[in-house]
Amino acid sequence: MKHVRPYQIFTLLDAAPSERLAHIKIPNRRDLWLLESFLLVTAIRLVNARRIFEFGTFFGSTTLNLALNSPADAEIFTFDLPKADALAATRNQPDFRVAGERLGHSQPDFVGFKEAEKIRTLLGNSRHFDFSEFRNSIDMVFIDGGHDYETVKSDTANAMAMLRADAPGCIFWHDYQNVECEENTKFLNELEKDLSLFHVQETMLCGWFNEASGIKV
Repeated sequence: MKHVRPYQIFTLLDAAPSERLAHIKIPNRRDLWLLESFLLVTAIRLVNARRIFEFGTFFGSTTLNLALNSPADAEIFTFDLPKADALAATRNQPDFRVAGERLGHSQPDFVGFKEAEKIRTLLGNSRHFDFSEFRNSIDMVFIDGGHDYETVKSDTANAMAMLRADAPGCIFWHDYQNVECEENTKFLNELEKDLSLFHVQETMLCGWFNEASGIKV
């Protein structure tokens, strides 16, 4: 796995200071770190993402940050298990403990924001859901759903099919090298042999930009 410093991603964005601003929610304990959120915002700008797909809504904090920092005409699709199915579907998997925390969260963090108009929530089991309506239509995918090997493998395959082939695009994965998500890390290390992924140091993010983006990390 190639490891890069955060500045190597930030400096890819050729923009004046006035165009390098971001609106980020201060994180709670289970949210992405601030550095990770800024990296995702940078990725949005780098590929001019207007259709964004997120695997794993959880509390909806990252979903909110994607909405706050994407163009006014952007569409954001966020996918997660129905609350009623969350505990049973993740039993004996690395997400079991946090699934219980999600059950205690009253509503997604993006509720009440005008930017929530951009967001469409989808519910189901991502390993069995029909994603055909999104095929070859998405600019950016963020994968932070199930962290067991088979789920992240399935989500990645669906993400690759979603990305537009003729336009700049990217995929980012979370929880790389998270000690609680060893299968997730194993899968990404194997995938790197085919896709030349990169890991951003000081974060748990791995990323990949497609050939159409022209971005080399």
